[in-house]
Amino acid sequence: MPIRAVTFDFWNTIAAEPARGMMRDARHAAVLAASDSLSLKLTAERVGASLDEVIAAREASWREGRHLSPAEGAETLADALELEADAREAIAAAFLGAGRGSKLAIAPHIGDTLERLAGEGLALGIVCDAGFTGGEILRGLLEDEGLLPYFSGWGFSDEVGTYKPAAEIFEAALAMLGGVEPAATVHIGDLRRTDIAGAQALGMGSVRYRGLADDGSEGPEGDFVIDDHRDLPGIVAGLS
Repeated sequence: MPIRAVTFDFWNTIAAEPARGMMRDARHAAVLAASDSLSLKLTAERVGASLDEVIAAREASWREGRHLSPAEGAETLADALELEADAREAIAAAFLGAGRGSKLAIAPHIGDTLERLAGEGLALGIVCDAGFTGGEILRGLLEDEGLLPYFSGWGFSDEVGTYKPAAEIFEAALAMLGGVEPAATVHIGDLRRTDIAGAQALGMGSVRYRGLADDGSEGPEGDFVIDDHRDLPGIVAGLS
C-alpha cells in the first residue's frame, strides 16, 4: 500500500529542551512568581521539592500507561503546597502556562525534511506524550519555529487522554489526517516502548530516530533506524 502520511513524535524527534530540565525550571520560576504575587511566602526549596514529586508521579504514570493530565498535575502540586481557593487557581495557571514562548532545540534538518515530505504530497502529523506541557503550548512553540504549518493532524496525550503506545493516540492523529489507514502511514520517534511498539501494534511502518537521543532500553526495534532526518524521505519513497 502506498504511504500517504508520516507521523512524528515531538520530544527528541522534532525538538528537544536546549538544556535538560528547562521545562521543569520554567514551572518552578512561574510558580514562585505567582506565589510572590499572592504573598504566599512559599520558599524555592518547598516549591522545588513539591514540583519534583509531581514530576515523579507523572513519570510513574507514564511508565504504567496510566494517564496523568496537566490539570491533575496542577491539582497535585496545589495539594502538596497546601493551597486553598484563589491561591490554588493562580498556582495551577502558572504551572500549566509555564514553557509558553520557550526556545526549543530543533532537530537538525527537520525543517528541510518536512518541506520535502509535504512537497511530495504526504500528510504530516504529530503523536506526542506531552507530559505537563500540553499540546496547545507545544503547537505554539512549533509555530514560533515556523514548523507548525507542515502538520495537519496530531494526537497530544493531554488532549486525547492516553499515552503511547495506546492505539487511541495514534488514531487521533490519523483521523485528523483524513482517516488515512495505519498501513499507509510511517511513524518516526525515538522511544522503543512507546513510539516503535505503538506504531507496530497498529500496523504502521516504524522508524527509530537517534539524532537527539539514543534509546538503549529493551523493546522492539524500528523497521528502520536513522540518525539524520534527511534519510527519512528515501525510506518513505522505498515503502511506497
